[in-house]
Amino acid sequence: MDKSVAAIRQIVAEILLVPIERVDCHCALSQLPAWDSLTHMTLLLVIEEKIGQRLAIEQVGSSSSVVDVAELLNETHPTLH
Repeated sequence: MDKSVAAIRQIVAEILLVPIERVDCHCALSQLPAWDSLTHMTLLLVIEEKIGQRLAIEQVGSSSSVVDVAELLNETHPTLH
């Protein structure tokens, strides 16, 4: 698994307070347990805090997956790998 995907997967698991194994990298974020708009905003804030990269709300839609978010970060922050 790509390091950036693993990092985003870990962040999502921490936000949702679920084991990392329950975070499917390919399903839409909105399909994850307890995902809502507040969780969405928290994800963006934690990414900015931990990775130092700001993503716009429009870049990460509810149909985005962990893999999609990692790819966005790799495009804008290639040293994340």
